[in-house]
This record gives sequence, structure tokens and C-alpha cells, in this order.
Amino acid sequence: MSKRRDVEGHINSLTEIHSIMKSMKNLAMMEGQKLVRYQNMQQQVLDAITRALNDVRCHFAPEASWADAAPIYLLLGSERGFCGAYNEQLLGVLEQQPGHGDAPVIGVGSRLVGPLEKSYPDAICLPGAAVADEVDKVLASAISTLNHQREKHGELRLEVIYFQPDTHEARCQSALPSLEEKSGQGFAPLINLPSHQLLGELLEHYLFAVTHTLFFEAMLAENQRRMQHLDQAGRHIEHQSDDLRKRSNALRQEEIIEEIEVILLTSELISSPGMKAI
Repeated sequence: MSKRRDVEGHINSLTEIHSIMKSMKNLAMMEGQKLVRYQNMQQQVLDAITRALNDVRCHFAPEASWADAAPIYLLLGSERGFCGAYNEQLLGVLEQQPGHGDAPVIGVGSRLVGPLEKSYPDAICLPGAAVADEVDKVLASAISTLNHQREKHGELRLEVIYFQPDTHEARCQSALPSLEEKSGQGFAPLINLPSHQLLGELLEHYLFAVTHTLFFEAMLAENQRRMQHLDQAGRHIEHQSDDLRKRSNALRQEEIIEEIEVILLTSELISSPGMKAI
């Protein structure tokens, strides 16, 4: 009896865990849908700024270049668990980048702190965003840290290492815009500021917009990874619960057989000639 009760207690525990994980998966799904809307809107803003930036550069500052600056790496890790080797894969991409051992490194995400500090003791670690509404606060902290590093090291080229949604692949992407060649077509835009000043201000807006976009993409990828792992864990719990139910049924059958044997043995003793009635 005690064995069957232990098995049934285990089944009840697994049922509760499965219910909690299902709720977590639903929350991650809802958050992912919100992030998709935010990311689409932010991408439109980024596209508009990119067009304006390249238009000004092509017509007024074709010699502008920012590819020669030293790199600084920003890793967008996970803030919550159930993502598998999410942060370890980000560090794997960082290890493939040139100068990663000497360049400043900033990690965003509480779950990234441990692995990052183990490999890069001088890295700066910042808390990440658990939900989409916290992105602005986290982004402000990251930008403040980036500005401080720029004052300390001079001009830096921001490289962002993050997970792309849908593909589930970690990649390193420069936060600086790609330089388009001047086509020779179209009219130069009318500007009221000196071209280099306007280019610099547009570049600041671009950097803010692109990091905002990448934060949303990284959070979306994190939620997708979490849903994937929760779904796999849920199926594993279901299989384990099925096996335990079969074990519980087998133990119950054994108990029934033992009870029948006791009844039969008692009946034989009672019906035997030498047995006196009490």
C-alpha cells in the first residue's frame, strides 16, 4: 500500500508541476505576441531613420566611415530560466569575435551574469527585462553604460550579440548602419543644420532605434526558446506520469490479488473441520 501511495503522490506532484509549466508557457506566448507588435513598429522607425541617415551621408558626407573604431560587445542574455544553453551559446559567439579578450564587454540579463563573469571577469553586467514594458528602463541603463565606456576608451564600435527570433541562432550584428553607395539619382535633401552635425544627430537616433529593435528581437527569441523548452518538458512529464499511472495500476492489482488470497485463506481456515466457531 505504501508503495502505491508514494507513486500516486509522485503523480500528483507531476500534475501540479505540469499545470504551472503550462501557465508559464501561456504567459510566454502572450508576451511573445506583444513583442511581435512592438518589434514591427520599431522596425518601421528604424527603416525610416536608416533611409534619412544614408540620404544625408550620400549627398553631404560620402567619406563618412565608422568601421575603424575599436569594438565593444553587448550581449543580450536571458533574464529568466527555462531557455536551455541560451547564454552559453551567446558566449560561444563572443569567443569567435576579433579582440573579444581585450574589448569592453557588457552583458544584459540576470541569467547571463554567472557564465559571463566566469569567462570575462571585467565584464559589466546589467539586469535584463522580464517583460516588454521594462525594455525602455533596461535600454536606458545600457546606453548610460555605453556612454561611460566611450568616455573611458574613446570612440567605440558597438557590436550586439543576441538571438534572432524564429531561427533560434545567436549572431553578432554591428549596431552601426551599413553604408550605401551613392546612386547619383535623386535630389539632395533640404537641411537646416550643418551636414556633419545632422549626420551625427541622425546617427545617435539610429543607434537608439537599432538597439531598441535588437532588444525586442532578443526578448522575442528568449520567449520562443522558453516556450519550446517548456513544451518539451511538458511532454516529458506527461510520459513520466503515464508510466507512473501504469505502475500504480500494477501495484493496485498486486494489492487486490493479495487481498483475495487472504480472503480465500481465511475462508479455508473457517471451513476446516477442526476450526471451532467463536
